[in-house]
Order: sequence, then structure tokens, then C-alpha cells
Amino acid sequence: MLLVAALSAAPVGAVELGRGVQAHGFFSQSLVYTSDNNVGGKSDDGLATDMRELGANLSWRPNADWLLSGQVLARWAGASDDGDPRLDYGFVDRSLLSDGDTSLGLRLGKIKNPYGFYNTTRDVAHTRPGIIMPQSVYMDRVRNFYLAAPGIAVYGNHVTKRSDISWSLGVIRPDGDDPELESLFLTQQDPGRFKGKNSWLGQVLTELDGSRWRLGLTLGEVNMQFRPGAGSAFGAGSSRLLPLVLSLERNTEKLSLTAEYSEVRNSGSGYGIPGLDDTNTLLAWYVQGTYRPAEHWRVYLRRGEIYVDKSDREGVRQTVVPPYAMFAKNWTLGVRRDINEWALSAEWHRVDGTLWVSPLDTPFRPVNQQKADWDMLLLQAAWYF
Repeated sequence: MLLVAALSAAPVGAVELGRGVQAHGFFSQSLVYTSDNNVGGKSDDGLATDMRELGANLSWRPNADWLLSGQVLARWAGASDDGDPRLDYGFVDRSLLSDGDTSLGLRLGKIKNPYGFYNTTRDVAHTRPGIIMPQSVYMDRVRNFYLAAPGIAVYGNHVTKRSDISWSLGVIRPDGDDPELESLFLTQQDPGRFKGKNSWLGQVLTELDGSRWRLGLTLGEVNMQFRPGAGSAFGAGSSRLLPLVLSLERNTEKLSLTAEYSEVRNSGSGYGIPGLDDTNTLLAWYVQGTYRPAEHWRVYLRRGEIYVDKSDREGVRQTVVPPYAMFAKNWTLGVRRDINEWALSAEWHRVDGTLWVSPLDTPFRPVNQQKADWDMLLLQAAWYF
């Protein structure tokens, strides 16, 4: 509460630290209640208060062609995120061409990964389509893995009378040092660790008729190597992920309809475990309608589904984890009120399946504590400058 009071007293608006230097920051505090399973703390039949984010970013533009930018974030979200500060992103940006209608640039450093409509802006609560991201396409369990990665990217933009086309193509090396990767890919914790290998991600986004229509295509190849530790149950395996994301949005004055569809082909080898040395395709989608009844108000309804294996959607062919740990199907109903630099939100989820649920918070080994059908209520206050 002292932190909230301190932020409330801070000056609003970007802080100018010098010529071409700006600082921004944000803070969010959430309350979570779940009928079963833990999300962001001890929320099972109780009120978890330790889901929060605190971040600050700094940018310096010495001239029109150069930009240096970075962000430090502390995030609390259950056992996987304990508030340790980390570099969310940090890069050098060089503008190579800018003639009014067309631009071209290059970024080098820890750069944000283009993935769907929202991955490059998901770090700030005000830019999300809800309190939490649509978990079918943007699962928070692997947020750190997806958000940014060391690499180099070329990007561009072209504007016409009716359209605005932007694109990016990057060569990256994903950050695999995240305990959630073992729990998701290996279905258990292990002394070994994943390490990113050379990968690439590319995206094209198009806006038509003044953003009345938005379309997007994301493609890539993400490679990881597993390095066994002492006593590891797995061999030195590798995984090759081929993501595909199709994004579509229609906007009117009062209503927005957003839909995204994703498939990620996962090919594993060398783990020495049946099921891991195999190929499967993760399938995910969501559709969200957002209605703006008055200025600074929005109400939204979302339906989303995700399946680890599109050929075994109910998870019955495998015997490693409970079948319902292989999928999640949910309805979301939410409301948000913006008051100056504050956003106050409430969100209810009805969920079938536990793929969202981190085994670090609600384990299924050695005794299964997860429940297949559950509800979640979220309340959040978010602030930025």
C-alpha cells in the first residue's frame, strides 16, 4: 500500500530528463480469487494480493536517426515470478530511411518479439485487451520466453491513402532460462535447463481505412536445446517450434471485434522419452468483442481455446499428466473504466481445463491438486506516466 501511495503522489506524464531523453513508468496491482487452482498466488478459495507489476523505461533519441531504449520490470505472479528486477528489453534503433511514406530501420539488442497483435505491447497493463492477455494465444506461463529475445531485426512501414503496412523480420536467440519451460515442455521440473538457439520471427501488419480493419500474419522458427543437469530424467534433447498466427480485427466507433488463430508445430528429438521425441501441433484461438458504451468505458466478452495437440484435443492419448492439463477452454467477461492515467478493471473467467495453471503453483505431481472446471475473478488498478 505504501508503494501505491508513492505512485499516486508522483507527477503524471513522461519525465523529461534532458534533450531527447524521456522516462516512463507503470504499476498494476491485482486481486485474484479462484474457485479452484492457484493463479498468481494463493488464490484457491481465497483472495491473492501478490499479483503486481512495476516497470520503468528510458529512451534517448540523440537525433532523428538514432534511438536507445530499455525497460526494467519487477513482476510478481506466483512461484514463477517473485519480483526480481530484470531487463524486459533494451536495444539500439537506427533509422535507415524515412521519406514520409516509407520508413526502414534496424534494431539490435534484446528486442521485443513480433507475435500477434499484442505481444510487443503486453508489458503495460493499459495496452492489453483485458486484465490478463487472451491466454489461448498469449499464455502468461511463458511470457518471459515470448516477450523479447537477444537479436537483430530489420523493420519497415509504408503508408498509402487507404492502408498502413508495417513489417519486421528478426534473427533472435530466445531466452530459455525459465522454470516454466520445463513444466510446460517436459511436464515436470528438472535439474536441466533449456537454452535458445538461432531462430527467426517475421510479421506483417496491415491497417485499412483508418484502422477500421486490421490484419496480421506472424511466422517463424524458434529453436531450443535442452541441457540435462545432474540427475536429469531427460537426454540432451532439442525442440523446433514453427509458429503461425493469423490476426484480424474490425473496428467501429462503439464496437471492436478481434480474432486470432495460432498453430505451433513442435518437433522434439533426443529427450529419450516417448511423446517428447515426436511431433505435435499446438492449436489456439480466441474471439473478443469489445463495446464502448461511453467515453472511458469498455465492456468485453471473449471466448478462447487452446490444445497442446490438435489431434488429441481432450488429452486422452497420453498418460503423463491429467487429460485436462492438455487444454483450456474459457469464457471471459470484463469491464474497464479509465480515469486519467488510471485504469480500473474487473474480469470473470469460466475455465474448462488447466493448461494455464502453473504446476509451480498448483502441482499435479506427486498428487494431483488441479481441478478441471474452475472460475476466476480478477480486479485490477493500473497506473502509468
